[in-house]
Amino acid sequence: MNFLNTFEDHVAGIFGAARAPFSFKKLARQAAHEMEGQTLVVGGVDTAPALYTILIANDDDPLMAPYYPQLTREVGEFVKASAEKRGYAFVGEPLVRFMIDPSLKSGKFSVFAENVDAPTLARLYDEERAYQAGLAAQMGVVSAPQPHQQPRPAPAPAQQPAAQPNPFAPQDIVPAVPAAAPRPQQAAPIAQLRDVVTGEVLPIAAARCTIGRERAAADVVLRDPNVSRRHAELTFTGSDWTIEDLNSTNGTLVNNRRITRCPLRSGDLLTFGLTTYEFRG
Repeated sequence: MNFLNTFEDHVAGIFGAARAPFSFKKLARQAAHEMEGQTLVVGGVDTAPALYTILIANDDDPLMAPYYPQLTREVGEFVKASAEKRGYAFVGEPLVRFMIDPSLKSGKFSVFAENVDAPTLARLYDEERAYQAGLAAQMGVVSAPQPHQQPRPAPAPAQQPAAQPNPFAPQDIVPAVPAAAPRPQQAAPIAQLRDVVTGEVLPIAAARCTIGRERAAADVVLRDPNVSRRHAELTFTGSDWTIEDLNSTNGTLVNNRRITRCPLRSGDLLTFGLTTYEFRG
């Protein structure tokens, strides 16, 4: 396989002096194997899966993050070359995305190929572009000096009471009033998601909670590769909970019915990917 060696050379050039955390040659072979297993006949045409999710270890993410745009492009080119050799078609330009799996050890990876329709693939492309743009911006902030963080503890407590006197507040507690700011956390309700199979309980301690596959994009992280980076969002309105699907690939089910947005009651069953949770709120 000539193009396999070419792919390996390109990846080595991306990392340069740095060492890749695992063998991309093995990754390419696994991607080709997954493609073969998930190819379907659609309208008389052998159609290969267009979505490839590569799960990596949390410890390997910092090394690979700067190279994600180049790596996804190279893996995508390899996938297309493999499909062309077999005479397979796609519903659109194949999408490759890297995600973190907290259960993986450094140097380990998994590849999953999925069949999605063209509109879903287009939405996922938009999601991936937004994610990589946010990641690039975040890396720029991290790598830059941090002078913007220094003014944060700078407010002078003595000036605020003098500028805005409050005739209704007792004098002996005026200096303490500004310090009572973190109250919203106490108003946040506590809810739970309980895995109906394993019994594992995932706590929700904020009025707005994003559920998804990617640690950097979600408050509650699920290890199911069928779950999108930002899959769904739980929101507490003050008296009731609601759930909203965030244009996830495989959708969100409430009591076995696919939803876009709906209210929640304690005891409802929520399905994300292949896992079902009982909502307790």
